[in-house]
Amino acid sequence: MKFIVALCLAIFSANLAAQYRAPDAAPDLMRLIRSEKLTSVLPYVMRDHEVDMWIHAMGPNDPLGFELGTEPGFVIFTDRDGGRIERAAFGGRRDPALFDTMGGVDEIAAFVAERDPVRIALNYSDIAELHTITNPQFTLIAEALDEDLGDRIVSADRLIADFLAGRAMAEIALYGRLLMDNTAIIEEQFASIVPGETALSDLAGDAYVRDPAGNEEHNSDYVIQRGDLVGIFHGAQMLDFSQHNGFYGYVLRDGETELPPEILRLWDQAMELRHIFRRNIAAGLSGEENLDAVVARIEEAGYLHIQENSYDATADSDATQVYIDFHAQGRFVSEEHAPRISATGWGRVLTIPLYHTFALSYAIHMPVPAWGEGEHLYLAMHDGATVTERGVEFPAPLPQQIRAIR
Repeated sequence: MKFIVALCLAIFSANLAAQYRAPDAAPDLMRLIRSEKLTSVLPYVMRDHEVDMWIHAMGPNDPLGFELGTEPGFVIFTDRDGGRIERAAFGGRRDPALFDTMGGVDEIAAFVAERDPVRIALNYSDIAELHTITNPQFTLIAEALDEDLGDRIVSADRLIADFLAGRAMAEIALYGRLLMDNTAIIEEQFASIVPGETALSDLAGDAYVRDPAGNEEHNSDYVIQRGDLVGIFHGAQMLDFSQHNGFYGYVLRDGETELPPEILRLWDQAMELRHIFRRNIAAGLSGEENLDAVVARIEEAGYLHIQENSYDATADSDATQVYIDFHAQGRFVSEEHAPRISATGWGRVLTIPLYHTFALSYAIHMPVPAWGEGEHLYLAMHDGATVTERGVEFPAPLPQQIRAIR
């Protein structure tokens, strides 16, 4: 792990552009990620899905183009002896260092028949993003397989989602580097704020301010005022690897020398929730199961879980309302089709894999009854996280306070 982190630090660009920053896509790192995914992640997902063979027909804009190459053709993975997964490519150009066998599409029938798999996963699905096999490719495979083999075919949609969600150590190192680069951009934006002069639209990324009634100004010409709680979120991306995180700053009013008690209490609750979440999320459970676990814990602590990210004025006026959507970050088909600890999305039924990279994304609506009925403070946290054998860990520094802007 130390070697990989050192490699990433050495090869990433140090460019600090104000509006957007991404490290160069170093060929050695990309090759390492591809190789490690096939070596470390592929065997687990095939065996989890009880698949002996996975036939992937490369389609246009294929979600596995980064790992397997973008040219048309077929990639076939076979679990022959419970050890290393055999890798074969037929048609199109592929990286020969990643495959054991390469040939033409006319060799597929004999190749499959010789291995005689019991269960074959193929990339068809009723989910458009995961149905990447074309009609001609499907016809070719149907003709290549005899009738008996054809009866063994199952959809590879969940297998594909799990393969993309599984993380090699090099991916986690890259994820941490993107988080750190992104944090530097956000810090620069906070440092540039001049109360009464800087507009939200002057800041890079997603900048917003909400009033106690829940009305929001977002990336608008609204000029930041004293007493505002300002959120700045920004994303960083390299090829298909992406992440998004955010920080907060409070603009001190005239005469204030430190954050007011309501803001401090809001942050204390955010930190208590972060601690609860990291202690109660585990690999090997589905997104739904993890959500049930964390909701039970926060409600025991006196918080109210809400299904939508909006303040419920009819709820207990003393209880802080919490919205949860821990969605995947890094490489995936889409946020909707990756493992997700959330009340929504297809991915909530998927198992959270070991080394899952995700946003510990939760929103807090804290009532402030002294300000008036329905008045509340809002804070949305978006911490970059990963799930290890020890629980939730963070590959990059997290915000530890709300910044005081003077």
